[in-house]
Amino acid sequence: MQNLLPFKKTVREILIRKEAETDEKYGCKPEDRATEEIINYGIVNIDKPKGPTSHQVSDYVQKILGITKSGHSGTLE
Repeated sequence: MQNLLPFKKTVREILIRKEAETDEKYGCKPEDRATEEIINYGIVNIDKPKGPTSHQVSDYVQKILGITKSGHSGTLE
């Protein structure tokens, strides 16, 4: 676990509320989207873990995605 960002050290369980199919004419499943497509549309939802500040998480996002701008909306603490 050395050299990992703080949020990478926590193992999280994925919860599924309801299984559903997506009609291809309306798009695709979120997990099938390319990272570039998600970044180009400008929103990445993050479940901020306890510990790092919002500013630190924004910095992590920049480093991970190789971008120069990121920010948050609202209070995340």
